[in-house]
Parts: sequence; structure tokens; C-alpha cells
Amino acid sequence: MRDSFIFYRSFFEATKTLQPEQAADLYYAICSYALDRRELELDNICTALFSLIKPQLDANHKRWENGCKKKQKVSKVQAKQKQKVSKPKANVNVNVNVNDNVNVNEKVYRKFSHLQINLDDYDKLVNEYNKQKVDDILDQIENFKGNTKYKNLYLTAKNWLKRDNLTTNKNEKKRASDFDNKRSFGISL
Repeated sequence: MRDSFIFYRSFFEATKTLQPEQAADLYYAICSYALDRRELELDNICTALFSLIKPQLDANHKRWENGCKKKQKVSKVQAKQKQKVSKPKANVNVNVNVNDNVNVNEKVYRKFSHLQINLDDYDKLVNEYNKQKVDDILDQIENFKGNTKYKNLYLTAKNWLKRDNLTTNKNEKKRASDFDNKRSFGISL
């Protein structure tokens, strides 16, 4: 049972030419049908006008029913979720061994968003590359918009450092001083 409905200007405009008693009957018929889905007996003119108004009332009622169904589905889902949360399982294993591979004693060097790198992994990167490069890459990863797809900051930084190292090596031009003495041309500057 509905508590309200939409009364359009077109309904009002249709009743302007009617006698006050006919308009009152039509208003009552519209309200009765929209709220309780009851059709009333009307005279010929009011029946004609009501037949033009009825499809809009039916469409609105259908939208209202669909909204109620959605609310019921949502409330059922919420009720099931509450039951899952509120009902403890009967066979609960008290000796649960949870290993998230996180060492509590592990010192975190840097943490942002959902990523973190511990001090040991950071030292590994610094030994392979220099401290400035590692810190620059960590800054770049932190500021990278798509960093949410990464799961491990150490592996991500390592890959970024490798990629960065490859691109800088390709772009650098070889100088004569870069070669060892065996390959030199014998010209000294």
C-alpha cells in the first residue's frame, strides 16, 4: 500500500473544464487508484479523462514496486550479512595458526599507501644501486598514479631500477675513456 503518489500538472489541467462535482469525483478516483489500486465508477466525461491519466499512474506504480523490490533485496542481503557477523560458527578451531608472512620485529624503512619496504630489502637495493637512485625510484613509485596495482614495493623498486638502468645505459654515448687500456687507440689526451 502506497502512502503517496505524483500528481502531475496535466491532471490538474484536464480537470479545469469540469464542473466542481465532476472534478472532485475525478480527483477522488485518481487518488483511490494511485494509492489503493481501486477503480471507481465515473460518468462518461470523467471516465474518458481518467482513461488518459491511468497509464501514467500505472507507470508510476510500477516504478514504485521496482523500488520496493530493490529495497527488499538490499535488506535481505544486509540481514544475511548481519547474520554472518552476529552468528559465531559452531565448529570454531581455537588453535588457528595464521601466518601473514609479516615479521613484527621487521623494521620498515618506508611505507606509503598499501606498500612498504623493510630495511633489509632496502639495503639489498642500495648495495646493488646507489642510495640516491633507490630513494628517487621509491619517490617515483609513491607518486605514480597506478601504484595500487603493485603488491610488493621491493620487487617493484627492483624492476624500476633495472628498467631505469637499461634506459640510461642505452642513451649514454661511449667515450674513449670508458674503454680499458687494451682497447685504447694509443692516443692520450
